[in-house]
Amino acid sequence: MANLLEPWVLLSVIASAIATLLLARAGTTAVRVLRHFDARRATEGQLALERRLELASTFVRVAFTLDLAALVLLVLSADKLSHAIRGAMCGYGVFAANDWGFRALFAAIASVFVTGLVAQAFAFDARVRGMDLARPLSIATLVTVPFGFAKLVLVWLFLSKLDLTVVASCCSVDLDAAAADTTLYAHGPRELAAYGAPAATALAVALALVASRRPTRGKVAVAGASALLAAVLGVAAAVLEVAPHAFETPRHVCPFCLVKPDVLAIGYPLFGALLAAGLWAAGAALATALARGPAAREAWAGFVRDRLRREAIALVVALLVGVAPVVRYAVVSGGAPLFR
Repeated sequence: MANLLEPWVLLSVIASAIATLLLARAGTTAVRVLRHFDARRATEGQLALERRLELASTFVRVAFTLDLAALVLLVLSADKLSHAIRGAMCGYGVFAANDWGFRALFAAIASVFVTGLVAQAFAFDARVRGMDLARPLSIATLVTVPFGFAKLVLVWLFLSKLDLTVVASCCSVDLDAAAADTTLYAHGPRELAAYGAPAATALAVALALVASRRPTRGKVAVAGASALLAAVLGVAAAVLEVAPHAFETPRHVCPFCLVKPDVLAIGYPLFGALLAAGLWAAGAALATALARGPAAREAWAGFVRDRLRREAIALVVALLVGVAPVVRYAVVSGGAPLFR
């Protein structure tokens, strides 16, 4: 329990707790809206519900910001604590130090994505004249609540049960050993990620820009799917291609080492840009699904254009950050290939 007094750890728990409380508060408003909301009425109680729904929108957006901060702090805490655990050279060893580590990490990522997606829906609603989306938004808000509580519980279990006296496994023990099989790694998944990620990113950017000019439901769906594929392949390429070139070691495939100062912490902008691209693409797709009424359809095109352009920018940023270590290695090595 003493490690909970570490500044980064404490900040991560506090941010997670506040985000969960805000989601729970927004959830109570969502329940009231589902039970009593009727856009056809103009009573005082109806107007009060509308104001509460606007407040719930603020709660969700702030909760998303805190959730994102909590995720960054969780990763940063693991990196800082790696110096206190024998054998843990980076955050991988800390997360692997007990059974709750990676569960907490994946729960935090899921909570960020779900809450961010609902925040996107509220951003779309802010452009819609009227209260057509009150019930769908309330249902979406309720979905975020269990994710928030699950994330908070798992983060608490991980950090409270983390024993700093154990001997942890270094990322090189598990990850580098798997990368040692050149027939499976160097000429298999790595090449697929190395060539597939830039190609998928370029395609996703082109489709996003085309769809943003004259958006239709079909174009938005295709652009969103391509962006999500590019984000998935981008994560794979970050692990299998970017990390080895950043550390000039063909077998070092640890994503947690990319957030270390040794490589200018490029993992933060790289994974952050991929997450942003996925969220904006999913936000455009969600707005397409919600745009049923006249007012929502009127606001849909402008919102989708904005999200698709943001998605394209985020993917370009991710591509540039990911390519930088590969280009740098090619320059310093005189063009020598890292994988032979």
